[in-house]
Amino acid sequence: MNNNQSDNLHCCEYINMNEEKSTIIPDICICPPCGNCCSNLLKCPPSRDIEINIMVANIQDRFRIPWRGGARRISLDSAVPLLLFPAALYFAAQGFWPTILIFSLVTLFLYYTHRTVRKYRVATKFFYVWTLTSASLVFIIFQFLVVYMLDINTDENIIFTIFMVATAVCFFRTKKLAIKSHLKQDLEMTNLNENEVDENAILLDDTEDILCSPCKRVVPPRAYHCFVCKTCVIQQHVHSYWIDCCIGKHNRKPYIAGLILGAILFTFLSNLILTTLCHPFNVFATVLLPDDCSDVYYDIVYGICFVSGLYCFAVAVILLFMFLYDTYMVSLGITYHEWQERCKEYKGDRPWFLSRQIIGNVGSNWRTFFNNI
Repeated sequence: MNNNQSDNLHCCEYINMNEEKSTIIPDICICPPCGNCCSNLLKCPPSRDIEINIMVANIQDRFRIPWRGGARRISLDSAVPLLLFPAALYFAAQGFWPTILIFSLVTLFLYYTHRTVRKYRVATKFFYVWTLTSASLVFIIFQFLVVYMLDINTDENIIFTIFMVATAVCFFRTKKLAIKSHLKQDLEMTNLNENEVDENAILLDDTEDILCSPCKRVVPPRAYHCFVCKTCVIQQHVHSYWIDCCIGKHNRKPYIAGLILGAILFTFLSNLILTTLCHPFNVFATVLLPDDCSDVYYDIVYGICFVSGLYCFAVAVILLFMFLYDTYMVSLGITYHEWQERCKEYKGDRPWFLSRQIIGNVGSNWRTFFNNI
């Protein structure tokens, strides 16, 4: 975009994707793709040529906020979690049945959205922004509502803070070290026919260097092509949308450490919130568990704290499951993609991962994992 042209823009103007001057509000209603889409849908029978992709691109291009020097564009997938998560907490805090309904709908929405973006290899910030938004909002609710209004000991708050910082450091290291597993950061992708690739990543030969068809270059053994990062990744385990990076050779250890620390953190936080709001009972010594939570919906603030505690418990269960699954993969000495390929190719009488050779190599696989630099 021409700098001289952008200097002449007022706060509601911007240069659109066609390199033309436009404004945020007045021309939304006369957007040609939107008009063509509506016209084609109203035909009898409806036309299939509705230009949905063009319409969505125009809507995203116009989703901006007034700013000095020209309106700034906001990514839709980044903006939705900022509105959706607080709204979900608020409506879930209205009562028992709203809690059940909202948690069910959010779970299904996240599951099918995540499944869809993985299937079509869509690059999106939605889940990463959801992670940051939910973690930040739960922290604010705990510190400014639960700690301020209810009985939380200083020692308990210190323990929570320590685990929170340790978890954040592990995931920060995971994201920072992800690029070290990339074979080439400045690699430009070539166009790839959708029918030529069935998986999210291409499993390459484990015995010798071969040619990666999307990259058009020779890659080392156990390298996998990620269509989201648009490069080959050494020992790629999976592309994590939740922290917006690939888990590979150089960042798998902090990733697994972050999973177990996160599971402990959210379990502890959930227990603190729920045992403070509900009537607790002693399990042994000073360990408490929530018992009667029937009074939490009489006040909206208590209701928000309560559903935040439930959300923390759900996150803790998911992180614990992911940690156990990843430790199982490390014990076998493989990644997620290698697991998929071996399950497809194995034709023995019993599962390949129950063979004596696999079971006998568990110790050496863990030594290799810790020594892998």
